[in-house]
Amino acid sequence: MTRYRKTTRALTAGAALLGALVLSAPAQAADRTSIVVYGADMRAKAVSFGANGAVRVCDTDSDGYGVAVRYYRKVGDPQTLYDSRGNGLCTETTDIRSNPIVLFTACVVIDHVDYCASPYQDTGR
Repeated sequence: MTRYRKTTRALTAGAALLGALVLSAPAQAADRTSIVVYGADMRAKAVSFGANGAVRVCDTDSDGYGVAVRYYRKVGDPQTLYDSRGNGLCTETTDIRSNPIVLFTACVVIDHVDYCASPYQDTGR
């Protein structure tokens, strides 16, 4: 009986320690993605990364159209990052983890008009 009580106490203490470690670990935000399909092709892809401190927009179709990402940081005004090259490359913001991105959406820019994915992606930050 004594051995049973010691085992039970050890397991209980171990579970409490493990629970405390899990609760004290820093929260990790998952990367989020927003895509724009225009016509039948995917034209732009935006990804929030780096604990949602930065956002990257990629031109996924070298069609000559530019791409953009509209985003909101936790503090500050709405912002837009453009890549007007239209050649299948990516552009990204500075990683500011102290002011994470909370909402964002990918856009394709055709004749100076932004066609954006709806709704905005929520990063959970």
